[in-house]
Amino acid sequence: MLGHLLYSRGDRDLFSRTALLQTWKNLRRYFIFAAILFFASVVVGGSQTSLPFLDEQMKAISEMANEASSSDNPQWSFFTTIFFNNVRSVVLAMYFGIVLCMMPVFTLVLNGMLLGYLFGGIADQGFNIWPMIAKSILPHGIVEFLALFLACGMGIYLGFSAIKSFWGSLIGKDKPWSGFVFALKGSVPTLIAIVLLLLLAAVIESTFTYWLTTNSELA
Repeated sequence: MLGHLLYSRGDRDLFSRTALLQTWKNLRRYFIFAAILFFASVVVGGSQTSLPFLDEQMKAISEMANEASSSDNPQWSFFTTIFFNNVRSVVLAMYFGIVLCMMPVFTLVLNGMLLGYLFGGIADQGFNIWPMIAKSILPHGIVEFLALFLACGMGIYLGFSAIKSFWGSLIGKDKPWSGFVFALKGSVPTLIAIVLLLLLAAVIESTFTYWLTTNSELA
């Protein structure tokens, strides 16, 4: 039945200007919420001195980076590792968001706290973190954050749409699942845009950011 609703005749083209603008209009508030939640989590993570769970996450990331840097072609290894890991994360955040919005919220909080925890720990050692952020985060991070907020915002949007539709079906509302179906359709062009953004971010991170952080004169 859901497949029929998604692909029934007369449906608006997923990639039409009208459909894309309406999807963005519906998604925008959740995009903003995702950005606020992420940066609030950065602040919370930066204020922590010791969290074993985050330490384990940092260790796993470090091991992954070491494995890539020790390969025969470090830049290519960094590119594939970063890109495929990020794509997997955003797909999970988007579509598991249907279940009460939990996965996108968890993804935002975890990534925000990790970033804050990392740079908070470096700052506690007396280092100036701002040049490090400018070299190691900003070049690719602006694009990557945009993709993250879009993915998690869409996941939260899908979750709220599913809840509203389920409630509408319980109270006998006419066409209760139409809002959720529209949100699910809108996730298709959104996901394509996110993957393209992540591809660009991975290219920047494995080339320009890699050069900035490994160049002896700039490190």
